[in-house]
Amino acid sequence: MLRWLRAGIEANLDRHQILYPWWVPLASHLGQVASLLVALALRDALWPLDPLVLCLPLLIASPLVQFTTNRWLPWWMDVAGSVTAAALLLSRPVDGALDLAPVLLALATAEITARDGLREGLAVAGIGQVVLIGAALGPGLTGAPLYTAELLLGFVIGAMLLWQMRALIAERRAREQAWERATTAERERIARDIHDLVAHSLSVSLLQITGARHALRDVREATGPEETAEAVAEVDAALADAEQVGRRAMGDIRRAVSALADGTSDRHALPSGADIAALVREMADAGLAVEYDEQGDPAALPAAAGLGLYRIAQESLANVVKHAGPDARVRVRFSVTGARARLRITNPLPTGRPRPDGLGSGLAGMQARAAQLGARLDTGPADGDWVVDVRLGGPVRSGLELPCGHTLWKAETA
Repeated sequence: MLRWLRAGIEANLDRHQILYPWWVPLASHLGQVASLLVALALRDALWPLDPLVLCLPLLIASPLVQFTTNRWLPWWMDVAGSVTAAALLLSRPVDGALDLAPVLLALATAEITARDGLREGLAVAGIGQVVLIGAALGPGLTGAPLYTAELLLGFVIGAMLLWQMRALIAERRAREQAWERATTAERERIARDIHDLVAHSLSVSLLQITGARHALRDVREATGPEETAEAVAEVDAALADAEQVGRRAMGDIRRAVSALADGTSDRHALPSGADIAALVREMADAGLAVEYDEQGDPAALPAAAGLGLYRIAQESLANVVKHAGPDARVRVRFSVTGARARLRITNPLPTGRPRPDGLGSGLAGMQARAAQLGARLDTGPADGDWVVDVRLGGPVRSGLELPCGHTLWKAETA
């Protein structure tokens, strides 16, 4: 019985977005019933039965309707039973004893104020005060100022509960909004990671497939068995590398999607600034003509900064293959000085401007990563080149360039 009653009260509270526990409205109504029974006992109306006992069904009619049918009665209908019962009880005053009939009015005032609002609570308190004045002027009421104070106390308690509920609602909404923002940010991060993984793997695969095409052309032009076998071996090696890159990318994408779906995935070390050289070497091995210059110790960068710079370099090199083609020549310069770092990637514009398709999100993703790091990212054409310039860790003098001739290695297509 109690479980069924609790479920009905909670359903009613949830439907009307009231955050009070289920026992708060139940305690209010039980308090009114207890006050009514004491008031009836003070008037010797319980036994033998007195017509005043009819106040009991008047009082419990409203909560029974609301708790059993999950309906929400208007405030004036909800308090009608309590006000009528109090008026009937006060029509027969109690001599020489503290009357609990006015407590019905105070509890009704507190309940309506907490549930429906301050204006409704003031209306109930005003109606209760009219009942008290009528009882004082009519049958007589000892201690009327005390009962007026009870009404005021009921209104104050109801107002405090209302303020607390509104504060809880505001806090809940703030948490929900914070959760939504965090969820959106995490999804955007994972989307950028998947975008970078796909773009990088496709760029490497494109370079290797281009190399395979060139090798097939050599097969057709071969004049002897040895040249044919060598060209076929190059084709096989290029396609095998493309297959390996694709499988590795699929594994990375599965892990990222798994983390997005259920938050669980195998732990793998994330790339850092020290891995940029390996990234460039992988592109060079796939056939991209790239020159890499490095200054300082990239491993000294914080993990987040190194990962962000790595992702920007990854996206930039993928864009080179996508927009400038596999025959483009790229220069990557990476400088680290203490907490400062600068990454600059340039490639000649084949037609004087990049060839965006309007569908990508690479530049937006790089800007988002740079913003997260507090870095400055400049992208655009300059002197016939497309330039991606990232500066991390404070202002860097305009025109600062890495020393020429400090080339770690170069790789060019055949």
